[in-house]
Order: sequence, then structure tokens, then C-alpha cells
Amino acid sequence: MTAVKPVLDAYLEWNLVLGLAAVLWLVARGLLSRTSFSHGFVAQLQALKALCLCIVVSPLLALGVSALATLTQAKGTVAIGDIAVAAYLRGDIAMPATQFEALLNTRQRWVEVLFSGDHSIVSAILVMMSLASLVYALRVFRDGLAIRETVNTSFLWRRSAKVDIRLSDRISVPFAVRGLRRRHVVLPSHLLDTPRELRFALAHELQHVRAGDVEWELGFELLRPLLFWNPAYLVLKYQFDRLRELACDQSVVARKNIDAHDYTKCLLDYCARTVTRGSPRVLNVALVTGGKAKRVLRQRVIALADAPAMQSSMPFMFLGLTILFALILGLAAASVQQTEDWSHDRLMLSTVVNLERLEARNQGN
Repeated sequence: MTAVKPVLDAYLEWNLVLGLAAVLWLVARGLLSRTSFSHGFVAQLQALKALCLCIVVSPLLALGVSALATLTQAKGTVAIGDIAVAAYLRGDIAMPATQFEALLNTRQRWVEVLFSGDHSIVSAILVMMSLASLVYALRVFRDGLAIRETVNTSFLWRRSAKVDIRLSDRISVPFAVRGLRRRHVVLPSHLLDTPRELRFALAHELQHVRAGDVEWELGFELLRPLLFWNPAYLVLKYQFDRLRELACDQSVVARKNIDAHDYTKCLLDYCARTVTRGSPRVLNVALVTGGKAKRVLRQRVIALADAPAMQSSMPFMFLGLTILFALILGLAAASVQQTEDWSHDRLMLSTVVNLERLEARNQGN
């Protein structure tokens, strides 16, 4: 229990930060939708990636925020528990010390309940979550093996410094994937019969490679066994999947040798044939199987039709959002950290609790 508790505390704190990040992103997206960046999906995707990076490094951001707090004149803390204890000792919170300490130790009691094994329902939920996590992990492993088999059995058609372009008879939709050393773009062999579609499909997948979408998608899928139960993870994953395709389309048509009208027509023609074959699925990045094809297609066509020209203010918007995300998530990560039992204020609170219990015992006698 002693060895597991720090890991569980860190896991819980990280999930709390993840929940705040999802709310923060939805608010930021709502605000962006009211500006000229409402259809600037490339900028939105960059901002979402910055937010996800802030989530990953939130423990380091928390250390930075805590260090800055100790440098202030008040020599204060940003942990909610420490702030609450200090407020109680100042008399700002009117409550018996024993009740306040019990409220302060709520998370610790829940952790003890989880590992005690005394509650059959809690134990059953933990077992079910563990089994679901194992199923997701096995599914990711299975999909990885299937993709590896597809790549290994494909034909190497072209090779650049960083990317292998391959042809396969086993797939009907192109996708991009990466191995340990190289990235791969795998195209259906039948695209050789339609040079126009081959050109657009290759441009689309290479753009995914340039944008690093393959690595991001792989990271999301590897985290699924740990975070599948957290709605915040599902929200951010959905937002990333949506913006990834919209931003990729806009980036492709922004290139001088790609016409937006021809690209959109090719996309519609390809999807029409896919639906005719009875397989309305959209697969553009490895480990992702698409659903809701009509809605996805509609969003992509609108994004292509309304694709804005690159604006000079985009880097400033991206930098501003990144700094804002880092500050908010760093502060949040520092505030949800477990309160130290050996701090001066906690020792004072413990003394008050002991005196209160002693007084109650004397009154009982």
C-alpha cells in the first residue's frame, strides 16, 4: 500500500488535470468559433496539441508553479489542501477541527477503501476496470500486429529519406503509420489505375506524416488502456480525430499544386464508391477506424470550401494559447497535489484536533 499510494496519487491528480484540460479546450474552441479562426482548423489542431503537451508535462509545470509560489513575498503555497488548512487556522472556516480534518482527508480515505478489499462492490468495479484495461491493451497490440503484417506484406514502391511509400492489395483505404525507425504510407494497389486519386491520396497521407499526426494518434491509442474510463480523454481524443482530418485537408489544398475543387470532388467520388461497396468507413491514420461517415464527410467538405488563407496572426494566437494552457494546467496540477502531513500548518491542525478530542473526552468523564 505504501509503495502504491504515490503512484495512485499521481494517477488521480493527472486525471483531474485531464478533466480540467477538456473543459478548458471546449471553452477555448467555443471562443475560437466566434472569431476569424472558426474554420482555421490548422491553428486549432496546433493549439490542441499544445494543450495535450501541457497535460503530459503538468507534473513539471506544477513544480515550476510551486517554486514560483515560494519565491513570492508571502512564501505561500498553491495546494488547495494547504490553503484550506491555513484558512482554518486563521479562523476563516467555522467548523469543528475533527470534521475539518475528516473532510481534508477524504481522498486518503477513498484510497484506503479501494485497497482495503472490505467492500465487495468497490472490489468488483476495480476488477471490471482492470479487465477492461487489459482488453483495450490487447486490442491495441492486436491492431499493431495487423498493421505490421500489412506493411510487411506490401510492395515497396518509392522511398525517400524518411518515408517508405508502399502498395498493398489487402487494403481499400490508404493510411500512414510509423515503425521504430521509418514511417510508411500504404496505398491500395488499385489507385495506380487512377493517377488523379493516387496523387491526392498520397498528398493527404504525406501531410499526416509531415504534421506528426501518426505519432500523436499512436500516443492516444497507447494511453487508452489507462484512460478509457475518463470522459475527458474521450473528448480530447474525439476533438483530435476531427481536427486532424480537417487540418490535413486544409493543409493539402493550401499547397500551390493542389486545387481545392478537384480535391473535394475526388474525395466525394471516392466516398461514393466506398458506400456503393457497402463499406462506408474512413481510415486515414493507423489504428483508427472511422464511423459516422456522412457527418465526417460533411465537415471535411465544409472545411475545404471555407478554408481561410493563412493569417499572419496565427503564430501569435498559438503562442498565446500555449502560454495560457501552461499557466492554467500548471496551477491546477500544483493545487490538486496531496497535502503534506508534516507541514507546519498540518502539525498545528493535528494539535488542535487532539486538544478538541481531549476536551470532548474530559467532558464525557
